[in-house]
Amino acid sequence: MSWEIVEIKSGKTAVEGHLRGLELQFPNQIKEANTLIVNGSSRSVESWAQDDRDDIVHVMLAGAGGKEKSDDEPDEGPISN
Repeated sequence: MSWEIVEIKSGKTAVEGHLRGLELQFPNQIKEANTLIVNGSSRSVESWAQDDRDDIVHVMLAGAGGKEKSDDEPDEGPISN
């Protein structure tokens, strides 16, 4: 999977960054936040790490909505005896 160039916004600040799957990297010009706007879509932030060596922020975005259900849950239906 290759990196995609995206626009990232937080408040009134916008920067260009790179997205690959759920990994997001961009210049350290945005303060740490729980959500970011990536290409116009609001995305929740799972983790935020700043690399002081090159002043880049590395963010892991939360997965798609968290609506996934476990296959281990019982079905909703009558039980036959």
